[in-house]
Amino acid sequence: MSATSTGLSPSAAPGEILIAFEAGDRESASESAASIRARLASRFARCTATVLVTTAGPEPALVDPAAAPDAPPAAAGPALAEGLIAGHLRAVLREADRRGARAAALLSAGPHDESVDWLGLLLQPILEEDFDFVCPSYRRGKLDGMLNTAIVYPMTRALYGRRLRQPTGWEAAISLGLARSLLAQPAWRRDRMYAGSGAWLVASALAGPFRACQAWLGRWPGSAGQVEDASQALARIVGPLFHETERYADRWQRVEGSEPVPSFGQAGVLNGEPSEVDLGALEDGFRLGLRELEALWGLVLPPATLLPLRRAAAAPAGQARVSDPLWARIVYDFAVAHFTRAVEPQQLLRSMTSLYLGWVRGFADDVRELDGDGTEARVEALCGWFEREKRYAIARWRWPDGFNP
Repeated sequence: MSATSTGLSPSAAPGEILIAFEAGDRESASESAASIRARLASRFARCTATVLVTTAGPEPALVDPAAAPDAPPAAAGPALAEGLIAGHLRAVLREADRRGARAAALLSAGPHDESVDWLGLLLQPILEEDFDFVCPSYRRGKLDGMLNTAIVYPMTRALYGRRLRQPTGWEAAISLGLARSLLAQPAWRRDRMYAGSGAWLVASALAGPFRACQAWLGRWPGSAGQVEDASQALARIVGPLFHETERYADRWQRVEGSEPVPSFGQAGVLNGEPSEVDLGALEDGFRLGLRELEALWGLVLPPATLLPLRRAAAAPAGQARVSDPLWARIVYDFAVAHFTRAVEPQQLLRSMTSLYLGWVRGFADDVRELDGDGTEARVEALCGWFEREKRYAIARWRWPDGFNP
């Protein structure tokens, strides 16, 4: 189960597999379903497979591919914005519970890397190794998915102590036991805005007594939708992460350090991918934020954090950057402010953008000449700071006013 081995063998015990995927038009949905059924019949011959597509609307439902709409729904936002999970997870959980499916997988509509057995890698840990949650990871360029690199991965790892490399909730596979546990959560009634999101699923799996692993599904297919503004993406992705931080505060404050999770498939960063970025624009965005948002940041960040930010912004051209230890504290400070409602949540999250650009500026410069292994070592250094600064996060969480004069 190492990051470079698949451990694949067609020995899964009999049972039902439920697959739910996003529908395009009826013809493409039927073709995709037939391809998935053929893959499953070859890979898990002793299991029966049910393949359904999701439907949009006020009450998301799962239907036979032959009943998919004649034309795909108009895109309302960026492709893979929250993946299939947000808005459809509960319907999949209910169907898995009703059928007693041993494994249920949620797949995006985008193409997958056909050079690897991506569907086998996603389902095999549950069907053959008795895992409860499989989180997909993808081989991406070193500057792809920067919000995951900068915030979601290091913070999730530090909070829950398990190293899921891409815990962003695009797709997932879950066991029947986890499905039934998730269905029983009171959050469906008490926390309807966030229950069922990708962040909610990941946090529920990691904070509970469930066996979690990751599966490397080959090359990242990329997003085919509209380009999303950085501040919008930050609010959409980090907001649910901060919310789950509040929900499991009692749990993560007792976790120290982190450990690897079992991995299936070939891990790594894609070498040779274009990674050009306008460092000057990132630096200018950081400096502009300090000029225009310092008063607001003063409601969130203690003086000991604001001072090094001023120094960084005053650095000569080409040298402004937010260091890793400072960035880790900033992220924790914003999580605390989200918890205490020091600033309206959406305004708070969007105001992080300039600080995020300041950190990305330094990271992009650092990895410009590095290969995949070097880039991962750079990410590991960042994660180390998030873990070391966790005591600071706990202290701020317990005494949020104790760091301000």
